[in-house]
Amino acid sequence: MAEISVVWLLFLGVFMVVVSSGVLAASQWQNFSAVGQYAILFGYTVAFWIASLWTKQQQNLRLTSQMLQIATLLIIPVNFWVIDGFSLWRSGLGAGIGAIAALTLSAITWILLQPAPLLLIFNTLTLSWLQWGWAFPGFPLITTYVGTIGSALLLFYQFETRGERLEGKGVGIIAIAFSTLLLIGRAVLRAGVPLSQVGLALGVCGWLLCWLTRHHGRIIWTSSGIGLLVLGELVAVSADPPWQAIAVSGLGIWLLADRLKRLWQLQDLIPLCLIGLQAYCLLWRLIPVGGRRNIITLAIQLAGANLQSWELIGLAIFPYIVLMLVLAFRLRYWQQTILADYAEQMALILGIVLAAISLFHPLVRSLYLLFSSLTLAVVLLKRTSGAWLIYLTNITGLLTLLAWIGWGFSNLNILTWATILLICMVAEWSLNLIATNSTWRQSAWHLGLVLAALTYLLLLNQAPFYNLAWLVTPACLTFLASRGNFAQPVLASWLSVTALLLAQILIRFWIFSPNSLSFPSSLLPLLSLAVSTALMLVNTQKLQSLLAATITVGFGLSFVATSIWQIWGIPFQWLPTELAIAVWGLWLLRYQAISRNTTLSRIYAPALNGWAIAISILNLSILTLRAIAPLMFWEGADTTYIIRAAILTTSAIAYRLWQQPSNLGFYGIAWGIEIIVAVVVLRGGSLSELAIANLILGLLTQLSGEWRVVTIINYQLPITHSPYFSSWHVIPIIYAALGLLCAHNTFTATTGLYTLAAALTSVGVGRRKPQLKPLTYLSIAGISIAAYELLIYQLLQASGGESGDGMVLLAGLAGAIAITYRFLSRWLLFYWRLTFQELLGITHFHWAIGSLLALLSLWVTLSSTGSSIWIGVTAILAAYGIWQGRVRDNWVYVGVLEASGAIAYLLDRTLPESILVSWAAAIACLFAYALYILPWRSWGWSKQPWQRSAAILPISIVVLTCWGIGIQSLLLVAAFYAWLAKAENRIRLSYLSILLTDWAILRLLIDWNVSELLWYMTVPSGTLLYIAQVDPSWQSPSDKEKRHILRSLATGLFCLTAIYQSDPSLWQGILTTALGFALIIVGLTLRVRAFLYIGTLTFIIKVLRQLWLFINNYSLLLWALGIVVGLIFIWIAATFEARRSQAIALLQYWISELETWE
Repeated sequence: MAEISVVWLLFLGVFMVVVSSGVLAASQWQNFSAVGQYAILFGYTVAFWIASLWTKQQQNLRLTSQMLQIATLLIIPVNFWVIDGFSLWRSGLGAGIGAIAALTLSAITWILLQPAPLLLIFNTLTLSWLQWGWAFPGFPLITTYVGTIGSALLLFYQFETRGERLEGKGVGIIAIAFSTLLLIGRAVLRAGVPLSQVGLALGVCGWLLCWLTRHHGRIIWTSSGIGLLVLGELVAVSADPPWQAIAVSGLGIWLLADRLKRLWQLQDLIPLCLIGLQAYCLLWRLIPVGGRRNIITLAIQLAGANLQSWELIGLAIFPYIVLMLVLAFRLRYWQQTILADYAEQMALILGIVLAAISLFHPLVRSLYLLFSSLTLAVVLLKRTSGAWLIYLTNITGLLTLLAWIGWGFSNLNILTWATILLICMVAEWSLNLIATNSTWRQSAWHLGLVLAALTYLLLLNQAPFYNLAWLVTPACLTFLASRGNFAQPVLASWLSVTALLLAQILIRFWIFSPNSLSFPSSLLPLLSLAVSTALMLVNTQKLQSLLAATITVGFGLSFVATSIWQIWGIPFQWLPTELAIAVWGLWLLRYQAISRNTTLSRIYAPALNGWAIAISILNLSILTLRAIAPLMFWEGADTTYIIRAAILTTSAIAYRLWQQPSNLGFYGIAWGIEIIVAVVVLRGGSLSELAIANLILGLLTQLSGEWRVVTIINYQLPITHSPYFSSWHVIPIIYAALGLLCAHNTFTATTGLYTLAAALTSVGVGRRKPQLKPLTYLSIAGISIAAYELLIYQLLQASGGESGDGMVLLAGLAGAIAITYRFLSRWLLFYWRLTFQELLGITHFHWAIGSLLALLSLWVTLSSTGSSIWIGVTAILAAYGIWQGRVRDNWVYVGVLEASGAIAYLLDRTLPESILVSWAAAIACLFAYALYILPWRSWGWSKQPWQRSAAILPISIVVLTCWGIGIQSLLLVAAFYAWLAKAENRIRLSYLSILLTDWAILRLLIDWNVSELLWYMTVPSGTLLYIAQVDPSWQSPSDKEKRHILRSLATGLFCLTAIYQSDPSLWQGILTTALGFALIIVGLTLRVRAFLYIGTLTFIIKVLRQLWLFINNYSLLLWALGIVVGLIFIWIAATFEARRSQAIALLQYWISELETWE
């Protein structure tokens, strides 16, 4: 780390000296001749050389000597460039100075590079001398390539052929690399050589760096080499013909191939393939433009006029895929299986991309797929077959066949293509049965499924008559499932079931109406359903599954229904009766199936039962819609049909219920009874009468459930799990809900009574079991709603008053309900079967509703009487909360809040608004003081919530009245919190006092029109310093860093503001400097680091700022100062290197000393 610091300081010093000297010289450049201008550069070079010689003799200045040596070597080729660029040989003096300089610089190079090998020194000198003679035409490009390629050959010979090592030759390598790049840079930037003509030179440099460091792992050199290779490729690729770009790509392939053979890593294989592809594509541009045009013209003549040139890319690049596969074969031969797999995968990806390009022309597509199929077949023969390869070969072969059919017969319609795909499907599944390889069988099975799906999509929009052909698919699947050598018979059977379901969409039997079509079209749906039913019988026997049996029954029902519909055409109004008869028939068949007791009958029995249930639900739904048709202003049907169908359906459900009682059966009977009652009542009655009927049904079913329990208990009848079916709980609730819905069609004086009746029914159900307790809560809510409905109706009939008065009365009703429930708790707990805490929660909920309504009433208009009632209601609600506070402390906060609201509303009615807003916080302080000092503990309350309320109340009022609060109130509240912090011995409460005082001070500064920002910044800075000084959590020694950061932030904000405001005036600048010096003295005296650091920064920044303002008027002084600073950097680096141990010890002493400060 110390060496890095020294090198960095040396670099900065040399950089500043060179740049500052250059700027100073440039400012006086016109006063010198060309010889004088070069003499300055030559003098600098010699000075650096002499300095490097002197430091080399000092044993403790090794890094400084090496840095100066490198700087001298880098300047020497620049000298030769300047000698040639200034044309010093045109005058005798210039030629002499140039010759002396050239010999001197060559000698310096020789001396500085000792004891490097002779070839390396010769290489460095040659690169410098190649900077001469650039005035001759064509010489810059020749010189660039001579220097580049010559250096590459010499270094390759030196380090590869002779086996020398790079260690100890870093300075020479740096000099050669810089000189070579300087040749290229001069050729491009000064000599006007096109950048595209030096791409190979850049590539050779990059290749050499990578090749020389390939065994040493020097990341910087390797990365630089890669960068030069990429740059050479980028600049050379635009040239035509691109022989340089191809050569650079070849160099890259050489490096990557060598690295791949040494390391066998994927990160080398991928770029190798990509660069190879790029080089292969560039080969096309080596062909002359005329030859390329003739090739494309010939291809268009062979393929047709509609061929675009870009469509030939796939066929043109396909040979490179073969090359990649050859590489994969070689990798397998070298036992690099993983890399071979990756090579094949890259070839596959490239093949897919090229296939996408080749899809647009039929002949090109067919040829590409043919070549791909042949290639895959060869690969499959040459290596161990993988599953993906077999799949890909099968798919590609199938696509090839379809592509050639499409090219040969271009006018085929969709039906023909669907037929071809069906034939291919049958062929693939036949291959599945005859193939011996399991992977081939699996690929044939899957491809057949894909072909079946594609065929289905093609037939979706075709005529139903032709779509019957798709029934071949489920038939083949059923056949496959029946074969013993098929691997997945169950899956095939289920797919056959799915295909039969999908086939009905193709047939679209629902579009046919009776007698609408002639034979044979009218038989299409019957034929489809008959085939489906027959196949499903086979599939069900194979699967032995309830779902399959259910689908089979569904197909049979559909076949029977379609037959009746097509043959007799029965009117729609008879549909519910037919469905009811079907339900009877299904349940009778179920009884027969159970009585047989075979495997299939046990499977079909639940299927028949399920269809009967589904049809029952469907029929009841249809009857429901017909029953409520008059209410929806639809055309009503004959009620006789409805009643007859409802009786038949309900009786069928009763028959099934007699066999096996169930909740679903009870629901069905209740539904049927509701339909019958609704039809009878609505013949001449109204919704109110229907509501009464439903409420009576609800009450009767609820009482019958209670009677059932009493009967079981009295006669000791056996019960399995519970005396109730769950439906006995739900049915009364449904009847009550329907009655409630019908009753609220209009709002009358008796609406609340209907709600009360429904609530009482629900209470009777809810009290049966603890699990039904939520229903009890809902019923209690219904009782409250009923009370509100009765009150609201009376309010709607009343006249006078304001809208807010009604809300106040509703709030009072909520409070009255809460208090009533509390007084009647003994009787209510017995009837409702609730615990005391649950009843208490209900009363609290009503109190909350009352409080919410009281709060909302403030946003609407209140009359004078309503305002007085509001205060009374709020006071009662507050008293409720405060009284509850004797049991739980949290209620005290709520009660105090409501009491505060009532007092605030009373004050608002008696005091002017401006006075109230300005002094509200002060009044709150008096109220809070009273809350804090009263003897609450002796009165039965806990003292803590009252004192917390006293602490929260004033600041809350401050926030609420912040837009108009007076300064006096802010100071009074600040004083209150200061007293409270002292009384509670909690120093952090004083933060509120500080913040309120800051607010008051800022208000005063604004009122006094103070515009200086520094006065405003004093407030937060002082507050932060106070917190750092007194906060309890930051007083421990371990929190010293936190205090330091906070003090630094506070002091830094203040000093930064002072610096910002000090520029316009000299006296302000002097005062800011004095402020920084004062902070330094305070920090040293109090041993506080924050004051010392911020004071030092403030002092330095202000002094540098004043110096900068001075330098702006005398610009040459800046560059002179830069030379001085650069020399100081060099001196510091040399001194540190010479006296490293003393400097480190002194620095560590000061660091450890400062760590002990505050």
